[in-house]
Amino acid sequence: MIKRPQSGETEEDILRMQNEFLSQRAKNPKLQPAAQCVKVQKEPKKSLFVRNRRKDSEKDVNANAEQPPRNAVLISQVQKEILGEIHEKIVGDVNVQPVENFSDIVLGDIVERKFDAPMLNDKSNVEAVAFPTIERKVLIKPLKTGKSIFASNDAGKKQQFNANVASVPTEVLTKLYGSESVIVNNSQIAEEVHKENLDLLSKMSRDDILAEREKLLNTIDPTLLTLLKKKRQEKLNPPAFIPESSTKVCKDPEKTADPEPMDVTDVLTPSNAAFEIIQQSEAENWVHFDVVETDKLKWMRDVDESAKELKPGEKFEARFDWKGVLLPYSVDAISNRSKPDETASVNDDRDLYLHGDEPHRPGYTLQELFRLARSNVMQQRISAFGAIGGILSIYNQGFYDGVLELPISKIFFLLRFGLDDNTPAVLEVVSRALAYLFYNEADETLLDFIFDNPGCQWQPRLETVDMSADIKELNALESLQNQMRQLQVNDEGNRSLFRSDFEDNENESKTSMSDFQLAETNLMECLLRTNILQRLYFILNTVKPENSSVTSCLKILIRLARTNTDIAGKIVANTDLMHCVFKYFLPDLSHIETNLATPQFYYYPQFLCLKLLRILISQNLGIAVRLMNLQLKQSLINYLSYRADIQDAMIKVQIECLRIVRCLLLLRIDDSLYSLDSAFYNMLQWHSNYLKFEVGSPYLLRQHASALLMAISSEPCSAKTNRVLSELLSKCCCAWFYRATRNEVTEFSQTTLLSACLHVVTWALQRDEVVYFHEYIVKYLREFLLSASFNKCLSQLITSSVILRKSNDRRYVHTPLPNVGAVLLHENGPQLIIPQAYSVYFLTTLWRLMELQTCQNRNADNKLLVDALMSPSIVASLVEYLTLLTTNLNHYLCSNFYAKIEVKFVYKLLNCVDLLKHFNSAQILQLAYNYLCCLGAEHIQEIEQLFECIIFNTKYLNVSDLALNKWKDVFVSLVQTHYIIVESSNISLSKSSHTNAILSRDWPYFFFKLMLQNFIDNSTQKTTVDFTERDVLEMTLMLVTQLEDSSSNLNIVTPTEELMYAMAAFMGPESEFLSDEIRPLLRKHLLRFYGKYKDYTFEFDKAALGKCTFESLYSLFVDHFQATSYGDELFGSLVLVPMAQKYDSKWRRRMWSDYAPALCYLNCDESLLINGISAYLEPVEEEESLIKSYAHALSTNDVRVGSLPYKIAKYHVEHFRRKSQK
Repeated sequence: MIKRPQSGETEEDILRMQNEFLSQRAKNPKLQPAAQCVKVQKEPKKSLFVRNRRKDSEKDVNANAEQPPRNAVLISQVQKEILGEIHEKIVGDVNVQPVENFSDIVLGDIVERKFDAPMLNDKSNVEAVAFPTIERKVLIKPLKTGKSIFASNDAGKKQQFNANVASVPTEVLTKLYGSESVIVNNSQIAEEVHKENLDLLSKMSRDDILAEREKLLNTIDPTLLTLLKKKRQEKLNPPAFIPESSTKVCKDPEKTADPEPMDVTDVLTPSNAAFEIIQQSEAENWVHFDVVETDKLKWMRDVDESAKELKPGEKFEARFDWKGVLLPYSVDAISNRSKPDETASVNDDRDLYLHGDEPHRPGYTLQELFRLARSNVMQQRISAFGAIGGILSIYNQGFYDGVLELPISKIFFLLRFGLDDNTPAVLEVVSRALAYLFYNEADETLLDFIFDNPGCQWQPRLETVDMSADIKELNALESLQNQMRQLQVNDEGNRSLFRSDFEDNENESKTSMSDFQLAETNLMECLLRTNILQRLYFILNTVKPENSSVTSCLKILIRLARTNTDIAGKIVANTDLMHCVFKYFLPDLSHIETNLATPQFYYYPQFLCLKLLRILISQNLGIAVRLMNLQLKQSLINYLSYRADIQDAMIKVQIECLRIVRCLLLLRIDDSLYSLDSAFYNMLQWHSNYLKFEVGSPYLLRQHASALLMAISSEPCSAKTNRVLSELLSKCCCAWFYRATRNEVTEFSQTTLLSACLHVVTWALQRDEVVYFHEYIVKYLREFLLSASFNKCLSQLITSSVILRKSNDRRYVHTPLPNVGAVLLHENGPQLIIPQAYSVYFLTTLWRLMELQTCQNRNADNKLLVDALMSPSIVASLVEYLTLLTTNLNHYLCSNFYAKIEVKFVYKLLNCVDLLKHFNSAQILQLAYNYLCCLGAEHIQEIEQLFECIIFNTKYLNVSDLALNKWKDVFVSLVQTHYIIVESSNISLSKSSHTNAILSRDWPYFFFKLMLQNFIDNSTQKTTVDFTERDVLEMTLMLVTQLEDSSSNLNIVTPTEELMYAMAAFMGPESEFLSDEIRPLLRKHLLRFYGKYKDYTFEFDKAALGKCTFESLYSLFVDHFQATSYGDELFGSLVLVPMAQKYDSKWRRRMWSDYAPALCYLNCDESLLINGISAYLEPVEEEESLIKSYAHALSTNDVRVGSLPYKIAKYHVEHFRRKSQK
């Protein structure tokens, strides 16, 4: 045999063994390196029935065959085969001897003997000592039966025993059971009953007595039996009498008598699993079960439902049910929360307790679900993935925010691995869970609902935003430098340009990241890295699951398409996937049955597939052209020309087709789409006859009508006029506004339909088709504006407003996977950002119609609308709305994608002169300033207009026109750098899902930031091209002062931030604070600041998001004071602010120890101190380290005599000495 390699051997040993084998192989060519496994074919097996039938036939043939000897071992053929099968299963399929050899190892048939009477066991005698004693056996006279002596002796004992127990004399029974009853207390009755019982027992044999006793024990109540036993024990003191004839059976009756068995029910608790069994059985008579071993029965104990009580705020591990619902900590919480009729069903959820950890708690942890998801049992995998999908669905609705932190990246990898399973059942739940993760149902539903409103054709791009700058350590000097470095100045084109300076590692290739790192940074890129497009193509084209997996795959593709233009281009570039989508999910309607009760998935139009194409079209003009080349136009015409009665599924298909047509018309791709006018007319005619505007009718029909109107009004104004279609449009608008006037408008689809009607009228006015809609404007629209329905709709403007909410959305609840922000985190639970009664879309379209009439000089018609709109009740609602915007405007929600329309609506209200008459100049200035701070790059024209009309207007600021125009030009140049320039080849209908404001809340201090940046960079660069440091100080200080004086409620920054900006004014590179022109302005500004915040306590330890901490700036400020202040008292007054006694002693310790050399230059007039010098003397200093610093400074002359530091140190030292002497 060749030796096998060992673990410790090296490569040289392996080569040596190889050479030895080759040398032996050369000598013996038949040498094999190892034994070979040869499979032996077994004979085909036959069933037991066939073998028995063959046995019966052979039995008749061999009926007269010679019988085997009596002592021979008989094994039938069937028994041999059965034994062979058993041997094969135990030993294995090996080459053994024939089945006949089993007769050598089988002892024979085991015959069970039956006994009519109990056997006498002579070995039941209990010995008195450890070893049995030697005694002489008396042999009974053997019977003449031809048996052996031992058998005769045993038979004699049996006869003697049967003779002794055959009948018991009455005297023996009286001695055994007593002369009176131990149960019945009445003496006369007891004697009679006891005598009858004895007579009855004397006539019965032992077997009969035992049988009756067993029958009685089985029928009597166990509790009654226990009571009778205890009563007998109390009355019977002497031991039971045993007849003399039984001494031959039991050697020592007193010692061998069984003691009274204990009552095991007293030992066990009701919670023990054996308690119920022992109560229902005669456990005392069980052999060897008289002692209960409770330790061995603990595994059968019921789960203790009483869990420990959690303290408020204490964390515990989350457990979920199979639907993904987070369960309370204990069962009591579920029982208390559930209804009485639901309690039984809740307590019967035993499948929620099949886990080892925390057995008293229902549900499963994420780790346990992960373990089940990798199980070999398919049903366990399906259940686990279904629970994880439910968790993600509830998580995306916002119910777990602030309560639970999910490991999204780990869940993603688990689901992505599970998606590679081709089993349809597993694939369905995994794809659904993956769709729950990426496809936010709240976002998509809300985006579909608002799409049919005017101006809502834009689609959000859900690109990952780098939020690292917001979570950096704000107390480090590097954070201050990075914050300031984002604002740069560049001299180009004779004007000031400002740009964003990106970090060096921003463009780092993502290929160097691991999968998990990429998932923690950008989950969509990580999903794309897993070759998801090819996997989805394989599922849709090869697996072809006839279940919801198709829907889930389309949802994942939709979310991928929303990410950005690059990923959308990759989807369209996958020709196999696109051909699969068009082939299976956009078929020709002439070959399919459309009115199916349950539509099929394949070879049937899928509205999600059309939605995917709409989002791809919105991403880029080039993508739209490529899709049109894939015969998309033919599919749209086919579906929109369908005239039969349609079900809900086909209604959704037509709605998506109309939305695609709208996008294509806005992009001006194909003029042949204008041929859809006939299909538009047929659908519009149907809506004119059958559409019900009232609440309770199907909202899908109103949504279909809105999509139809928006598609019609998307045609270019230069297109040929269709008189028949225009007349029908006017008829529909009049009819629906007539119904809206006489019914309440409370549902979102109703306001959407009214907005679409107004947009059609605006489009007709642009085409000079006002003749068709003149009656609509002067009659139906005016009547609606004067109706109670419109007043009620407008009264809900404040309650339904998005930008007046105090909550925040969930856009960045998980930064690697952003969402649009359709859910708000409200204190009463998650809420949709747009409620049902949201009327801003309708009001915005109405204002646009009135603006257009004003531009076209249709003053007569416009005056009717303005007079109706400016009624006292409507004006009161609008004025209250604008008043709340001055103080309660939520700047964060203003950047939400769903708030874009409302931000535009506020601008239209600010341009309404009739509304501004109800406000004073201070309120208008405050409103305009707050509104400016929430406008993004798409509102640059609005910003310039507000600068011109309100912010830099002599009507609101007491400054000369020359200065205001100069300041306005500077800030306008700052804003214009954010203009978005799009090339004609990159035209799209998509925008970023979030809009960053161009102007921050502290934009008047912008150039102070630049000065501070120049100080940090040690740069001599001018702040602007035309502005010197002196101009910046004058402009900023005067602008801030005028804004705050003109509007007392206008707070540009917090008091602490204002103090920091005042310090930044002294940190310019040219030290203009020493000049005679700037010094009076700085003094005036500081005195105003000190008087304004005389009693205010500054928050030095509180850091604002995106800004440096006060501690970092204060360190730079003191260093700069030592270098360039020349003992300036204005500079020194700011240094002394944190040294007041009411603030933390760390500021005084730092100044008197780390910055002690600066104390010799520090001095100012007491009038420049907040609250005077008393704020620095009282309360008296008690910290000994500071007293020592004061004493050391006085003894070493580090402070000048008569200066403020000298007075402060001397006062506290003397007070400490007087206190010590006492």
